[in-house]
This record gives sequence, structure tokens and C-alpha cells, in this order.
Amino acid sequence: MQEIASHGCFSLGMVAHFEPTLREKSVWMYPRLFWETGVLGQVLYLEAHAVGISATGIGCYFDDHVHELLGLKGSNYQSLYHFTVGGPVLDKRIMSLPAYPGPGIDA
Repeated sequence: MQEIASHGCFSLGMVAHFEPTLREKSVWMYPRLFWETGVLGQVLYLEAHAVGISATGIGCYFDDHVHELLGLKGSNYQSLYHFTVGGPVLDKRIMSLPAYPGPGIDA
């Protein structure tokens, strides 16, 4: 586990009914499965913020290890998105700027 995530309240992985869904609905469902997990992530962001904690999606994870841990074989199910909720961790490497340029600033 990465230290940055070691004090979280919880983390989760979103697993989709994958290949059978693609076969039944066609390939247009591929991006939709990711959109749906993204919507769930957005709800988690909003709810975490509403109760005064923080959340983040995890963009890099080892899906093969997740599948092995869960005993998933083949491609009927696929780990698509991971997420964690907990106290905020301030990362000094990240800089925040105003969303829109102010007066006298070239856009």
C-alpha cells in the first residue's frame, strides 16, 4: 500500500460484468462502463465532501492482482476503477491557480 493512502477511511474497486456485456450490447458499451464507474466516483467525491472528508480516484492500479485476489478468471468481470475516501493529504507538488484569468492577465 502506498503511504499516501494508508490512513484512509476506506477504498474500493469497481468491477464490471465485462465481456458478456460487450458481446450482448456491442462495443459501444466499453466507454459506457467507464462512464458509469466515473459517475459512481463523482457521487463518492460529493458525498465525502458533504461530510467533511476527502476522496480521490486511483488512476493506476494492478488489475491482474485484483482479479487474482478476488478469484476472477477470464474476462467475464473486469476491474475498471478504484477509489479511496478519507482525510485530505496535502501534496506540495501540486499548484492551484485561479480558474479564470484576472484583470491584466493575458488569457
